[in-house]
Amino acid sequence: MGLFDALVVMGPLPEGSFYALLAEHGDRIVSDSDFVECYSARMGRPSIPPSLLARVLLLQHRTGVSDEQAMECVGWDLRWKAALGLPVDHRGWHPTSLTKFRARLLLHRKEGLALENTLRLAAELGMLDGTAEQIIDSTPMLGAAATQDTVRLVRHGVRKLIDAVSVFDEEAGKGLGEGLEFDYQRPGEKPDCRWREKAARERMLTRVAQDAERALTAVEQTKGLLADEGVKAAHELLRELIGQDFDIDQGGVPRLHRGTRSDRIISTVDPEMRHGRKSVRQRFDGYKLSAAASNSSEPLITAVHVCPGGEHDGPQAKHLVDAQTAERRPARLLGDTAYGNGPVRAELAERGVNMLAPVPEGKVVEGRFGKREFRIDLDAGTVTCPAGQTAAINVSASGARRASFSQLTCGACPLKDSCCPSQARRQIKVSEHENLTLAARQALADPATAERLRRQRPRIERLLGLLAHRYGARKSRYIGTKKAQLQAAWAAALVNLNPIGRRLAAQNA
Repeated sequence: MGLFDALVVMGPLPEGSFYALLAEHGDRIVSDSDFVECYSARMGRPSIPPSLLARVLLLQHRTGVSDEQAMECVGWDLRWKAALGLPVDHRGWHPTSLTKFRARLLLHRKEGLALENTLRLAAELGMLDGTAEQIIDSTPMLGAAATQDTVRLVRHGVRKLIDAVSVFDEEAGKGLGEGLEFDYQRPGEKPDCRWREKAARERMLTRVAQDAERALTAVEQTKGLLADEGVKAAHELLRELIGQDFDIDQGGVPRLHRGTRSDRIISTVDPEMRHGRKSVRQRFDGYKLSAAASNSSEPLITAVHVCPGGEHDGPQAKHLVDAQTAERRPARLLGDTAYGNGPVRAELAERGVNMLAPVPEGKVVEGRFGKREFRIDLDAGTVTCPAGQTAAINVSASGARRASFSQLTCGACPLKDSCCPSQARRQIKVSEHENLTLAARQALADPATAERLRRQRPRIERLLGLLAHRYGARKSRYIGTKKAQLQAAWAAALVNLNPIGRRLAAQNA
């Protein structure tokens, strides 16, 4: 400690505060040894200790400030100085130090380092004894870029292509821009048109798409341009933008596509963003943040995964399992119906993980027998209907399995009006993962197991609330999935440091 260190001048920080936790145990959370692989062994050693930058990142994500504001806090906030162990006259560093540090973390795949370190510290404190069972769920993560309509998407795509060509060959870029119908100096501005009239609007959209096709054709016909990585990436992006919103008619003219294609790009600033839905009525634009948490007395987030918003919840379960070390992987996961279908259960079974979640029943008409009312015996290869009639499971040439009851049996059945009133006979599809869904239904038929799922699964909601609202993971601060993953992991580390800080304080008491 020096005479002018903030802790000497101000005295001890408030007990139990996050600043006091960093000041006393910061070296146990992050240390310089964690970043050895990120720097050269002999040259280019960092002038700023990487452990200090890592602690600044934790403080930044906890307070929600920008890079510039974070460095202002380092220079002028005594709490930050005390937490970082800096003297009161330290003026901080340039904001780009944080930008370069994040880039270095991503380059060396250290984006999850803070989260992993909190789990290591929690294991040392005996807080991870209950990892045999974990809970998983997801929450929306809004994108940092604005959503663009079709006209602005295509115009920005053309502008990106012109810029990429200009960087590679300035004369070629100038010629490309002059050979197009519209001006792309301000791609965010729409061409003059009676946009409220459908016919005029569609004609203008066709002209915009044709202009983009001119740009694409010019680049394809100019030798050597597509050899440049920047030009190739911009060309592929524009080609994707045209393909997702337009159909080419017999005359080679692009016409606006009727309907919205799935996995549609919604921003040229962040092409990885997607439309997503948390429910039928709740739509969002950006990413989907999935998390796994230990089902213990003090739940901890054990893994996070970020994917485009349009992807389903279920397939993310395997990524949450794969992100964890072998000794920490759970034997069982608890989730909602989104994780209960056959393919998700099969992916987890390959990893030795059992999934406890309700089985989706599909669309069931009120007053009609659903598939659940039919008894499927895979060992015998038969399906028995509610009336007691049995049909064999047949396998088609494509591999599909189906049990078809005879028309004679169904026609004379007294339950036909409740089973297949508009069909001559009833057919039951048997999926390739039927054994897993049958086992899941059997497990949930046990009242104790069903009650455990009902009571324990919602425990992750509080952690997701902290992650999204208190520590800023509801909205991505950066562009791209990888940087969003970094933000989610460091926010998850902050969630874990709450119970860890309480345990450390109790030990010191």
